[in-house]
Amino acid sequence: MKQTMKAMLYLGPGKLELREVALPQPQKGEVLVKVRAATTCGTDVKTYLRGHPKITPPCLFGHELAGEIVAVGEGVENFQVGMRVVCHNTAPCGSCYYCKHGYHNLCQKLIYNFGSYAEYNCVPAPIVSVNMFEIPESLSFAEAAILEPLASVVHGQKKVGITLGETVVIIGAGPIGLMHLMLSKINGAKSVIVVDVQSNRLQIAKEFGADEIINAKQQDPLEIIKMQTDGRGADVCIECVGQKQTWLQAVQMTRPGGRVLWFGGLPAGTQLELNADYLHYSEITLFGSYHATPYDVQTAFDLIASRALDVSSLVSVELPLDQLDKALQMMMNGEVVKAAITP
Repeated sequence: MKQTMKAMLYLGPGKLELREVALPQPQKGEVLVKVRAATTCGTDVKTYLRGHPKITPPCLFGHELAGEIVAVGEGVENFQVGMRVVCHNTAPCGSCYYCKHGYHNLCQKLIYNFGSYAEYNCVPAPIVSVNMFEIPESLSFAEAAILEPLASVVHGQKKVGITLGETVVIIGAGPIGLMHLMLSKINGAKSVIVVDVQSNRLQIAKEFGADEIINAKQQDPLEIIKMQTDGRGADVCIECVGQKQTWLQAVQMTRPGGRVLWFGGLPAGTQLELNADYLHYSEITLFGSYHATPYDVQTAFDLIASRALDVSSLVSVELPLDQLDKALQMMMNGEVVKAAITP
């Protein structure tokens, strides 16, 4: 095997460069994967535009991948060379306060794996042992690579607890919003209303099963949602945009006694001013949602592998590694839901 590989490096906001870098060799418990599909993500877009607290440029980039094992380190028992696999991009330590109390997504020593936008990726041992799966032959690499974001959506849906017959509002029709749309339907929502400002994204949401779509540039979403719910508001509102304005709007769109899931992350240090009446007199419950636990990852894999959740339509285009910047721009423009990068 050659000793170098092509990899897309993140050099700072708005700067990517394809370089030849050293090929990693798997150590104890690790596996080396030939990347067959690395899917783009909203987090990648945010990182591309403004950086990421967990990475320091210049560095490897990307975190959603599926591929084929080409080498294994000492002690690896459940995976062999030639196996088609998908992995999550983190694993909890299992020993910190949060892990011991069941909050694995809040692990203080979370093990990360970046570098999916490359010819090869060396998966850390903790991820191999906890959050790696063999891909069934019926599933494509691109479909399997959606495991990581879907696991986070599963985590958020579990917190907000959608029940049969409820009305759900989703703010944001990007890939995360579409996954929340599909899972809301599976979990029993009677009606799902999707709000966005891009007509092409809203049309995609309609194709994915949205019962109502609202272009917030052309209509007042609060007025329409109240009208659709006999003046009450939604039972559940899920914010998938990550803007202060839409975080606050989500609360206004929710009925007394309802639940709000703030899924889209805001920039660090953002402060919110919220009318306390919503919490005290209307008993609206607010949920934050961050990352996923191994249970959520397993659930996401089962949903994809069984095709209980059909993720095939989420990947709109395949592009080579040297066109990653184009793929991210297409996501920003709403031209694609997700792109599969094929090194």
